[in-house]
Amino acid sequence: MSQSACFSASATGRVYATSEEAKAANIRDGSASGPLYVAGDMIYVDTNGDGIINDADRSIIGNAKPRHIGGLTNTFSYKGFDLSVFLQWSYGNDIFNETREASNRSFVYNAATTEVLRSWRKEGDVTDVPRGTPSTISRNGFASSRWVEDGSYLRVKTATLGYTFPATLLKRIKIDNLRLYVSGQNLFTFTKYSGMDPEVNFRSTLPLLQGIDLGTYPLVRTITFGLNLGL
Repeated sequence: MSQSACFSASATGRVYATSEEAKAANIRDGSASGPLYVAGDMIYVDTNGDGIINDADRSIIGNAKPRHIGGLTNTFSYKGFDLSVFLQWSYGNDIFNETREASNRSFVYNAATTEVLRSWRKEGDVTDVPRGTPSTISRNGFASSRWVEDGSYLRVKTATLGYTFPATLLKRIKIDNLRLYVSGQNLFTFTKYSGMDPEVNFRSTLPLLQGIDLGTYPLVRTITFGLNLGL
């Protein structure tokens, strides 16, 4: 995303609430003869101030590269119990949530998420979700900062809890060692990202295109039970 430009939405991330507000802005779509933006339309930044929203207003709106990534592992033990935890994090990267964009492109025939319940419907509505339109080609669905989200996260990547039975107890039943354990992967993720998985942020069809989340399957959470037995 640091190498691609997209339409940039206003910092307020809202739509024109009334016809008077839209008329006062006097912004046209595409060209000087293009249609005016009306109440319920998304407010975009007119970067060059010419009263037109077009390619000339494109700007860099995100960076897929994190400022910092890292991990931390530690093992704790108490008597026969042991706990090993591995934490993984990424900080400062942006994700273009194209899955969310594809589900909320603001035209009436598109399957959508509950986000559209906040759509503009009537004069005076103050919201960040534009009106629905009967066309699959809508200026309210432009790629914009509306779909760019903070991809930072902290994840409990792996954790293993085990118990080793005392040798004095095992000696009675002629067992050298016995350890029971439960282990999990991708257990908990702390993030503000609204998508399914901030760690999987690339297009399913273009895995080398980082920072764009579209159709990617989230990492699976797994729980494993086991034992180590020595005779």
